[in-house]
Amino acid sequence: MSNQGIDQARERIDAAWTRSDADGITRYLADDAVLLPPNSSPLVGRQAINAWLREFFRHYTLTDLEMPERQVKVSGDVAVEASTYRWRLIPKGSGTPIADAVNWIGVWERRGDAGWMEVRGMWNSTLPG
Repeated sequence: MSNQGIDQARERIDAAWTRSDADGITRYLADDAVLLPPNSSPLVGRQAINAWLREFFRHYTLTDLEMPERQVKVSGDVAVEASTYRWRLIPKGSGTPIADAVNWIGVWERRGDAGWMEVRGMWNSTLPG
């Protein structure tokens, strides 16, 4: 089964991260999506995730985004995406840039005319704490 819609959405989401564009990131999220960012409580719903991203982008700019590995497994109307990323966060104001390597898991559902929507996501750093 094709994951073309997921691939296109992921490319647009990743591009939105480098533009600090919360609306561009959350455009492909289901209204009831849940995001589990590291060191944070679960964010439930597109609006809550968008608000969290807007606050994040008030403090950081993400640059140098690379995805060296990615796999998508589709089964019917559900798909699981597993990726690794490398990115660099530049603090706004002052502070040392943060380079990180992370694991990402995303769960997608095909929702009728809306197509593929991301319903769950989480990431963690692979670097020692």
